[in-house]
Amino acid sequence: MDNFFQEFITDLNDNAYLLLRMIVSSLCGVCIGFERSRRQKDAGIRTHMIVALGAALAMIVSKYGFFDLLEYEGLRADASRIASNVITGVGFLGAGVIFVKDVSIKGLTTAAGIWATASVGLAIGSGMYTVGVGASVLMIVFQLVFHRFFSRLENTVNEFTVVINDSPDAIKKFRKMLADNKLTVEKCKMTRNSDSSVSLDITIKKARTTSMDEILLIAEQSDDIISVEF
Repeated sequence: MDNFFQEFITDLNDNAYLLLRMIVSSLCGVCIGFERSRRQKDAGIRTHMIVALGAALAMIVSKYGFFDLLEYEGLRADASRIASNVITGVGFLGAGVIFVKDVSIKGLTTAAGIWATASVGLAIGSGMYTVGVGASVLMIVFQLVFHRFFSRLENTVNEFTVVINDSPDAIKKFRKMLADNKLTVEKCKMTRNSDSSVSLDITIKKARTTSMDEILLIAEQSDDIISVEF
């Protein structure tokens, strides 16, 4: 066991520069994801961060993970082809957890995590323990920290139904109330009812920290709104 820890510490010292590369790559992904999130895109900060980290890890494994094969004279094998096939195959697996509903896309961060985790497995399997463990720690820490810190900057899509009086400018006033509270209407379907009311099936994009209960508070400000259903 002592020999293992000594070997691990030595490996950590030798590969510290590779950990730095992964950190820099992750931070670049954060910056790109921040810009995308501010533009209300579905792939946000954490998704871009994980993809950047996984790509850096895959490149490190492909470049440095197979040096031990050079010890064998006369051996001609391209082991990096296995890594590339794993990355490609896991990409299809990640696509299976992405769900699209109207303007809402769910599962992007999970798919990115699966893809990056495959790179972690490649790193560990190729004997790059420090790189693999370091990437795992970075992924977990970034997920925990950024989920809390950047949640107010990222957006989420929600759907609800409003029954409103069929009176002049009632719908226009309600949409203006939503816009004044920084709630972006992505999709709206109107159905006229037999009791002189209108049903609106609304899809909005809002900050993750904004509670749907705030919709009720907005609805209370209008005498034209009959009911709100989430």
